[in-house]
Amino acid sequence: MNESNKTQISNTQISLEKNAQIGLITIDYPPVNALSQMVRQGIVDGVEQFENDDDIKVIIIRCKSKTFVAGADIKEFGKPPTAPFLPDVVNRIEASNKPIIASMFGTSLGGGFEVALACHYRVALENSKVGLPEVNLGLIPGAGGTQRLPRIVGAKKALEMVTSGKHYSATALNEIQLPQDSDSHRFLFDALFTSDKDLDQATIDFVQGLIDSNSLQLNRVGENTINQEDIDWDAEIKKVSKKARGKLAPTVAAKVLFETRDLSIADGMNYERAEFLKLRESEQSAALRFAFGAEKKAAKTNFSAEPLAVNKVGIIGGGNMGSGIATAFLSSGFSVQLIEQNQQALDAGVSKIKANFESNVKRGRMTSAAAQNLLANLSSATDYQTLSDCELVIEAVFEDIEVKKSLFTQLDKICRDDCVLATNTSYLDINEIASVISNPSQMIGMHFFSPANIMKLLEVVRAEKSSEQALATAMAVGKRLKKVSVLVGVCFGFAGNRMYTRYGREIQQMLLEGASIEQIDRAMTAWGMAMGPLAVQDLSGIDIGHNARSAQPFPDYDPGYFRAAAVMVENQRLGRKTGQGFYRYDENGKPQSDPQAAALIQEKAQELKVEQKTFTDEDIVERALLALTSEGLKLFAEGIVQRLSDIDVIWLHGYGFPRHKGGPMYQARQMGATKLTEALKQLQAKNGELIWPDVDVSLLQEN
Repeated sequence: MNESNKTQISNTQISLEKNAQIGLITIDYPPVNALSQMVRQGIVDGVEQFENDDDIKVIIIRCKSKTFVAGADIKEFGKPPTAPFLPDVVNRIEASNKPIIASMFGTSLGGGFEVALACHYRVALENSKVGLPEVNLGLIPGAGGTQRLPRIVGAKKALEMVTSGKHYSATALNEIQLPQDSDSHRFLFDALFTSDKDLDQATIDFVQGLIDSNSLQLNRVGENTINQEDIDWDAEIKKVSKKARGKLAPTVAAKVLFETRDLSIADGMNYERAEFLKLRESEQSAALRFAFGAEKKAAKTNFSAEPLAVNKVGIIGGGNMGSGIATAFLSSGFSVQLIEQNQQALDAGVSKIKANFESNVKRGRMTSAAAQNLLANLSSATDYQTLSDCELVIEAVFEDIEVKKSLFTQLDKICRDDCVLATNTSYLDINEIASVISNPSQMIGMHFFSPANIMKLLEVVRAEKSSEQALATAMAVGKRLKKVSVLVGVCFGFAGNRMYTRYGREIQQMLLEGASIEQIDRAMTAWGMAMGPLAVQDLSGIDIGHNARSAQPFPDYDPGYFRAAAVMVENQRLGRKTGQGFYRYDENGKPQSDPQAAALIQEKAQELKVEQKTFTDEDIVERALLALTSEGLKLFAEGIVQRLSDIDVIWLHGYGFPRHKGGPMYQARQMGATKLTEALKQLQAKNGELIWPDVDVSLLQEN
């Protein structure tokens, strides 16, 4: 494009150009072209300039970098909003007296999708995705998303999209056809181009075709009525509320769609905006926005070393954990060499991996052909020599330090010099394991959470001599696996399981002090935890944690330390796998209250002479959270985690902590320093400094 065709605009994030009768508004605000104040202002200025240019017949809004507008500018989160406000921007776009086309690629989300919905035409690459993910931040769309989307795709699909916050493929959405008698714009996209097309040129060609055929129209979505279809709104709102599990925004979004279904676009947007502003000031939205920011921070490290390029990964162990890890790597396009000690175990491991992929196909997560293509990258053997060309080797064998040391002694002789060696241990000392290899700088921990092919959390463990390259490689691999990776240091249980042990200790102690199994689980789930802590132990196997804890002497100063779990193990009540644990399980696997479990705990409490008391649900929740706070502050003070918010990320993704509560350390801040200090001192006075040590509450304000 000639320099003479450029139009002046005082904006570093927006440029205006003329291509014959076409005005081009180009957003260039990397990496995701977020809707900053400057971008919003630039769009408005560009529309007005081109409206006043008699040579221009049509306007295109397009983007540079890797995506069309992907939403709000996170740099503006928490700051006072500044004009022009996004509702005014999208209304200005729709009111334009010249047709405006959104040229979309990548992921057009939130406000970016609302901008596109206000345009008179939308074109996109076929592999584009769109969505209104505001509910994930405790919000609803605030710039017409709940109003324009149902006017195109119908109320039923809009209800699904707005309340789920999911991303949707452009191709799938364009298959939606409304009834012939609907006056809605029948397709979301007016043209879809194959992904190998030059989108800028394809959009210009599309627009030029409209000009040449004299078929340009002002397709104002806001002028359409909403096609209601056959919706039982009461039932749908109840369904959304149940699925939301305590989150407010999805239910509010559903109610907004219902209440505004017969309103004009202006009245509907006013109603939508009022509900958006209420949610923006809510505790839940603040917590969810915090969680979003914490995840971004967790991924950041100060490594100067470049990660090793990893294509082939060796995984030793084909049990539930090893097969899950292998599935995760295969699903992300890695080549995997699976190793087991004998052919029978190897065959069983391969079968587990295939079953994982079959489950994905059955659930519609991938096609059968895609699954087979990914499985073609799996090799299996009983010979460690087949690991010689791997860039990364991960062991997932029995949790015994001597077994692991023996294994890495062998790997040290086989693997290439720059191969990153990783252990998936949950508790063991990685420094001791690393001592058996010739170059301990190559040893790290990669602690996956079970099931590894589903759980998003990955603790990358920095051992005493781990190199920056090895750690950077693990973080880069975690990103490719689409995991939420958090860097932690070495201690018993690392960050997550060490805190989980402290949380579990307090849960177990409350059992001895008189709280019932059912009350504890009810209190924690009602507060928002995904599962009750005792139901979780039954699910995972009470003996698993018991055996891990038994690797170290139980503390003499804490006579009640996990005694409730120990007495379950002593009586072969190991959880679901034995049909009884803290609960008894019927033939359908449903938990039932079991007086025998309660009697065993009461007997142990009497033996230990534990003073009994009555607990409220609030007592249970507060004490559990205080235990997490205390241990979290210790972890940070010891340098096990880089930042306190990393602990929140670990608990959100590894332990079912409710996202709309922000995380345990976020909750500690909300409690306030005065109340927190007083509560911790009371517990210390009753139980002693060894169980409730002094912690520096002021750290909460600094991190």
